[in-house]
Amino acid sequence: MQLDAVMATRPRRSVLPALLLGGPAAGAIVAGYAERLVDRRLGRRKVSLVPHALLTDDVADAPEPHVRIVLDLADGLDETMPQGSGALRLPLLRTCEAVLGTPAAGGDLPARRRALRDRLYEELTLRRPWLGHAQQVASHTGQGFSLAYAAQAVLQVFVVVFPRWVYGLWLSRRSLHWAGELLKGHDRRFLHAALELTEGGRLRANTALVQELLVTALSRDLDRAARPSRFWVYRARRRWSFVVLLGTVGGADSPCKVLLDTWDRAVSKGARAPLLVLGALTAEPPSVAAALTAADVAELYHRPGRRVYALPLADEDDDGAARQWFETNLRVHPRPAAPTDYVRATAPVAALLLVAAAVPVYVWGPDGCRAVEGGEVIGVTDGAECSLAPPGPEGDQLRELERLAAAHNAAVDLSEPHRTTVYFAPVTVRDGSGNTTLNGVQSLRGVLVALAEVNASPGVNHMRQRILIANPGDAFAHGTEVARMILERAARDRVAAVVGITQSRPAALEAVTTLSDGKIPVIGSSVTGSAMVEGPGAPTRYVQVSPSNGQVSAVTTEFVRSRKATTMVLVAHPDDEVFSVDLAAKVTARFTAARTVRVDYSEFGQDHTADDAARRICAQATRAGAFVVYAGRSARLMELLNAMRGRADCTRADGARFGFLAEAMPSGYLDDPAKLTTGYPFAEFSHVSFSPGVGRPRPHHFVKGFPAYFTSRGLPAYVPNSDAAGAYDAVMVAAKATDGAFADEAPDEDFPANAVYKWLMEPGVRDMNGATGGITLNSEHRYPVHRTLYVLGPHPFEYEVHP
Repeated sequence: MQLDAVMATRPRRSVLPALLLGGPAAGAIVAGYAERLVDRRLGRRKVSLVPHALLTDDVADAPEPHVRIVLDLADGLDETMPQGSGALRLPLLRTCEAVLGTPAAGGDLPARRRALRDRLYEELTLRRPWLGHAQQVASHTGQGFSLAYAAQAVLQVFVVVFPRWVYGLWLSRRSLHWAGELLKGHDRRFLHAALELTEGGRLRANTALVQELLVTALSRDLDRAARPSRFWVYRARRRWSFVVLLGTVGGADSPCKVLLDTWDRAVSKGARAPLLVLGALTAEPPSVAAALTAADVAELYHRPGRRVYALPLADEDDDGAARQWFETNLRVHPRPAAPTDYVRATAPVAALLLVAAAVPVYVWGPDGCRAVEGGEVIGVTDGAECSLAPPGPEGDQLRELERLAAAHNAAVDLSEPHRTTVYFAPVTVRDGSGNTTLNGVQSLRGVLVALAEVNASPGVNHMRQRILIANPGDAFAHGTEVARMILERAARDRVAAVVGITQSRPAALEAVTTLSDGKIPVIGSSVTGSAMVEGPGAPTRYVQVSPSNGQVSAVTTEFVRSRKATTMVLVAHPDDEVFSVDLAAKVTARFTAARTVRVDYSEFGQDHTADDAARRICAQATRAGAFVVYAGRSARLMELLNAMRGRADCTRADGARFGFLAEAMPSGYLDDPAKLTTGYPFAEFSHVSFSPGVGRPRPHHFVKGFPAYFTSRGLPAYVPNSDAAGAYDAVMVAAKATDGAFADEAPDEDFPANAVYKWLMEPGVRDMNGATGGITLNSEHRYPVHRTLYVLGPHPFEYEVHP
């Protein structure tokens, strides 16, 4: 059932994991899916429902099986394109196929490249018949017609020479340099590198490299085919996955197994493909496959993890329920093509033309939201103007909070003194980024709870607060752009301060600097990077309620020492200078470098993968006296833990769990700690927290008020964590500073946001009882220097940090 749904409607992930079935029934199940992907209700005529290809090891006896199996895959997908979804164009693959069929040519290198270009253009004219027809017309013009020879020559230039020259430019464009990089050519341009693959070429005998080139080309073609223009009818009709059925995944010489290995290698290098691979094992699972249980299948295609999984099926038959389900569900059910698809494709253009004709004068309005590459929506909204949430269930939590924000703003009486607080932090993740957590959403919950409390409080010179939600995108990829949107709205929306940020990274620092230069105060939460508050690059109008990396390193080191550890296995992102590298350096200095083993795990890129880091961590952590400290991003932790779980050498010989302390945990694990203890039985997990646990005696009123806010609005009783508490405190600081500025400027309600910053510097906030502890912020203290920090987990720990 899960497979049917993913085949019919492609998930948002850029790469779907391959699933290999083991057991006596595996082959029949995979072969049976080839029948379930066609509709036989039209008698003898079979109508494909989803593009698919069934491959077996029968190609082993064919010439160049490594090439044949990829071409068979492409041909199978082409032949099974559903009705009404258009033809499948595979320009990159067909070009590479033509290169492999090109005989060796003599002459110097430029001549050989021109000959290769001409040969590839001839193959193109066969795939694009109109080009061939134009050549024929040009060649006959002047023979059967009374046109002058000069006219024939001009026509030849326009319909033969010029198109071939343009095609040569297409082959040399930068977007094709991936082939040159893959082939390790001295010149990355396609024609230069492709000469090595023609008959007799230096790389022609390298079967692994040739197949990887073809698979990468096919993946790129399919990725583009799955995402046609939004103004084209096929956009709505290509929501299915391209299905690859591997009937016989055998040993090392199995063509299907080799193809699977090549696909895994191509994907690991960044290739994107909307392929769903389902295979039947005829031998032991390949080394790239991770073991999977039946209980994990439901979440397989909706959570990040490994690229290949093996699922053993029971040898004995079940009670008949599965067989009955297959017998009563004869085919998958993709979205059918509908005539209204044409309306949907043309409606945006028609609407734009209508608006352009009906509204001659542009009326300034909110900047709103903008879709960007990676499936995200960035921008600024009051909760009602537009939605920042991605479509589908991934955006449900954010849409829920946008509705609460819209209701909160609607309740503010604009005739009374009021201001606007902007929550500015990533609340979405980019497709394919590998990030797995939305801590920004939990922080937004804390902001809403705080604003409700602020607006419910009476008082003289008290200003009610509205909210704007600003999303800079995953990893602050569009931070500066969205910061400028906030500045453009600052006067109109009476912005008093910006809160949140939640991340220490160069892009966040640049965005905060943009706001600071625009004279908007920024109050950060869950931000610890030293560069945000210290040094010449620290923004002028920025403070934070969270501790710095120096303070986090103190509680981290003291906790590890309290666990009697003799060796610290320190995991950090080498490409994250502002947060992870800075924190790792401070922890190492406190614990001493001689007792610290550094393990690099890249936040982005493939230099230090999760598998590489898992191998090194497990080799060290299973030794006596070792303790793991994760100084990386919480959003990247799940992938690392999944990689560690897949290793047999990650369990200590005595069966005991080794210690594992994270600077921050993904919100999903904080909401349900059992996921850690049951899902990853090799370690005992703890995490640093800026606020005490909810079970402490005499808790801050925020602990009870947080779940009560949501249950009173018909929502689940969310449990507050450190991110929510920090965001709550940031809003309270902003509200206190706004009221202080209003008291200084009263009865003038139109004071600038810079007045809020000036009050925050002097007199500032002193000994405020926050949800994360006592907070003092002023011109001398850009972050709370006297703090008690906590470690939550099976061994609760707290440490008072002094300057």
